[in-house]
Formats: sequence, structure tokens, C-alpha cells
Amino acid sequence: MPKISIIIPIYNVEKYLDKCVQSAINQTLHDIEIILVDDESPDGCPQMCDEYAKKDSRIKVVHKKNGGLGFARNSGLEVATGEYVTFLDSDDYIDLNAYEELYQIAIEEDLDIIRFSNDRFKKEGKNIGTHYSNKLTIHNNKNDLKQIALCIFSPSINNNEKSLVYNGSSCFALFRRNIIIKNNLVFPSEREILGEDYVFCFKFMMCVKNFGFIDRTYYHYRINPNSLTQKPKKDKVEKAVYNCEYLINMFKDYNIPKAAEQYPQLYFINTVRVLTHQILDSNISLKEKKEWIKKQSMIPYI
Repeated sequence: MPKISIIIPIYNVEKYLDKCVQSAINQTLHDIEIILVDDESPDGCPQMCDEYAKKDSRIKVVHKKNGGLGFARNSGLEVATGEYVTFLDSDDYIDLNAYEELYQIAIEEDLDIIRFSNDRFKKEGKNIGTHYSNKLTIHNNKNDLKQIALCIFSPSINNNEKSLVYNGSSCFALFRRNIIIKNNLVFPSEREILGEDYVFCFKFMMCVKNFGFIDRTYYHYRINPNSLTQKPKKDKVEKAVYNCEYLINMFKDYNIPKAAEQYPQLYFINTVRVLTHQILDSNISLKEKKEWIKKQSMIPYI
């Protein structure tokens, strides 16, 4: 059993893929497996994946019909065999010592999940938001764990020290794989649910006995103008309404008190706020912007 399975979903990132994969291949922790999931990428990525696998026996390649990021991650989980699993987006990269240090902490503290910091960049060498405090925080109180799970959707509700660790990205964490298997956890499709990794991480957090966070930046997130999160989609508000209703129903399944509905509601507000800025900053005509705003005002939920 490898210590860590690194799942890398791949779609149309030929320009950035080598930087990403090399950061996984050259980890100081050698006992890993690297799962490259080609989501029917239209560029040279499928061939690149096969070449990587020829050169490194730790690499598995999954070629699948295009289904989106969430389902690509699920395809990686289906073939993963590691003690822990993590996710690395194919236009980002990770420090070479990251998984060795994180795995050591996870084993020493017997953690179900350990989360870590990230920074962002548009150009190489110009990173924003780097943390190197090395402060380790561990939670094993049931109420604290539930609060962490809720704050994935809106940390601003509890503006305190803990809110710094409440992040819903699946890329900034190691997950104990047997918890995923035991509870049949999968990612929903981001084509249906906004923030599909937030849903996955919430459900995972509801199954754990402890949680660790180290305030050290290991992961480097590329602000890619071609990524899904950066492209404005005119129907995103309608999806945000459905998303809010989905989260509220999911909370009911986990017997979360009704008062917690404020978390998905604020998540909805933040989603609409970000989308509005994207639409207004986009290159569409002023007429189209006015029509879009008028249409949003007629959505029943708003």
C-alpha cells in the first residue's frame, strides 16, 4: 500500500501539466502513487500522460470520457490504493517536501485529515498569501468538528482563529482513504453542484474523529484565466439557487439544526457576488450586462 495516492484530473492544460506532474514525481516521499486522470483532454495531455507512465512505475493513467472535474476525481478514487489520498489540480503545483512532512504529521498524530495552507499566483515567482508559521492545530471535539464542517461554506460567520482553517478545497488536504471507502464518499458533478469539493469535504468531515491543520504553505494555486472558477457563466445564479437548496437538504440528512441554514445562504450570496463582479468585468456588451442583471432580479429566490 502506497502511503499517499495523488489524484490529478487533467483537461486542456498542456501548457502547465509538466510543472504539476514533476512536482508530484519529485516528492521527497517516494512511496506514493500518482494517478493521472485524462478527462478526454483535447490537446496533447493524453499522450503526455502515457509518456509519464512509461518512465515512472508509480504512475497510473486513466483515460475516460469527458465528465468534468468531480467525476474525474471519482475515477481516480476508484483505482487509488494509498493509505491517504490527496488531489492536485493540473495547472497548480506542490512543494517537493510537502507530502513527506504532511504524512509524518498525520501518522504521528493519527489524523483522519490534515489540511494545510496555499498561496496563489498569476506569474511564476509572484505568489500571494504565503504562510510559514508551522503552527499545528488539532481538533477532536465532536462539536468543533461539526463547526469546521459547516464553516466550509461560510467561515465569515465565525470570525475567529478557527475560521482560518475552514477551507473546502479538496486539494489542500490529506484524507484517510478508508474513511472514503467505508462511507462511499464521492464527488458530485460541478456541472450540477457548485463547489463540488465543498460537498465532498463536508461529508468527509462528518465522518472523522479528528482534524489537523498546519499553517504552512505547501500548495501553489495558479490563477488561470481559462479555469472553470475564473470563467463567468450567465446561468450560475440559477445553479446557485439549486445549490443552496441542495445544501439545506443535505444538512437535514445529517441532522444539522435548521439554524445552520445561514451557512449555505451566505455561500449563495458570496457566489452571486463573485459572479456579478465577473460579469461586470467581462467583455460582453453593456446591453448584455443590463439584460443579465434584469433577469437575475426576476429569480424567485432573490
